[in-house]
Amino acid sequence: MNTKIFSISILLFLITTTTNAQQWEFVGLDSLVIFQLCVSGDTIYAGTWDKINNLNSGLYFSSNEGSSWIRLDSQLGEGAILALERNIDNTLYIIKYYVTTGRTLFKSTDNGQNWSPVNNISNNQIKWFGIAPFNPNEMYAIDVLGLGGGNNFNTLFKSTNRGNSWESIGSFPGSSHGSEITFSFDMTDSMNLYVSVDDRWSSLYLFKSTNKGDNWFYVSSPPVLPTSIFSDYFITSRIYLFPGPYISNNSGYNWFLADSGLTENSYYVSFYQDKLTTKLIYTLYTDGLYESGTNTIYWKRLEGSENLPLDLIVGISNQKNVTIDEKTKQIYVGTSSGIYRKSIITGLPVENSLEVNSFILEQNFPNPFNPRTKIKYHLPVNTNITLKIFDLLGNELATLVNEEKPGGDHEIEFNGENFSSGVYVYTLLAATQRISRKMILLK
Repeated sequence: MNTKIFSISILLFLITTTTNAQQWEFVGLDSLVIFQLCVSGDTIYAGTWDKINNLNSGLYFSSNEGSSWIRLDSQLGEGAILALERNIDNTLYIIKYYVTTGRTLFKSTDNGQNWSPVNNISNNQIKWFGIAPFNPNEMYAIDVLGLGGGNNFNTLFKSTNRGNSWESIGSFPGSSHGSEITFSFDMTDSMNLYVSVDDRWSSLYLFKSTNKGDNWFYVSSPPVLPTSIFSDYFITSRIYLFPGPYISNNSGYNWFLADSGLTENSYYVSFYQDKLTTKLIYTLYTDGLYESGTNTIYWKRLEGSENLPLDLIVGISNQKNVTIDEKTKQIYVGTSSGIYRKSIITGLPVENSLEVNSFILEQNFPNPFNPRTKIKYHLPVNTNITLKIFDLLGNELATLVNEEKPGGDHEIEFNGENFSSGVYVYTLLAATQRISRKMILLK
């Protein structure tokens, strides 16, 4: 072999390797497994687990894009963070896992200086917690009652007053071996909820509620034991189910496998949909981070992500360790050894990622706003529609559109000059579709 050609090949290999490595910038928290991420500009919250000796497991906070970090939950002792939610009033909620006592839900109203247990849900451990996307007062939680030998039973709870009181909702199948519940909000309709159930014996179930959990009806038997279930932000009745991923376009009545582009012998970690910047969906596997549009599902691995440390974050459900910060236009990934980020390409055509044959109500922009904001929506055909503004109690405050509109893309401006600061809901009613989103007016 020509020595000169061989030397050039080595040089090109080293340049390519270095370039790929440089695409992902290390942010911090080396040696910690990152289960949860919340990013907004300079501010980063990270829920972690210390895989070496558990001495540094907890919730970390940075106010300078990761240049320095402080531990927010030291007073709670050592324990991995299995869930992290930040409400609109900046109240923090975490599920902290203790090796000896299990999972406990805590909240803090002063950015982690003080914590109190949310112990009025159940006498059992809390395995999942979520805040409704359309109403910050509405919360849901799943507990787990262990009877030994793996016989665990899940119960779904709901609060309408920010966790001050709770009620059990739904009676789902189980067996002598227990039951396992996986929950999802409907991101296009505030009234809809989904629950998948494993009776731990022989059957899988998918249930749906159209009245926030007051009643449930059986939909189908999922094609695989689900560890996670998600609803699409834009496509009505679109559900994603993992592992797989499997997709349903009719609220779970029918499913198809959508794994084109994914590699074999790799394991699912987490799912994320970016509703503001790229309008793409992302799924993290142990061999890298993949992205896809939603019209035609084909997963493309982000260059260099195959080199990220992703080996020790499998087996923990409901991870939220992928996010895009709309302020800095960067994508963040929590790995088994710290946080990484890279800049993303913006300005992608909407039709590459949205289902143009569906009714679509986009997130208003800007949000938060003062006092004007624009609302975009898409109609697949000529349709009589209404677009209305409501408060969080469901009181109708304004009608922006009430007429027949041609198929295509539309935009309207909302002026909140005569409204007080707060959270409002705007709802599109078209044919049999009802799509709602929340917006924030800050004066």
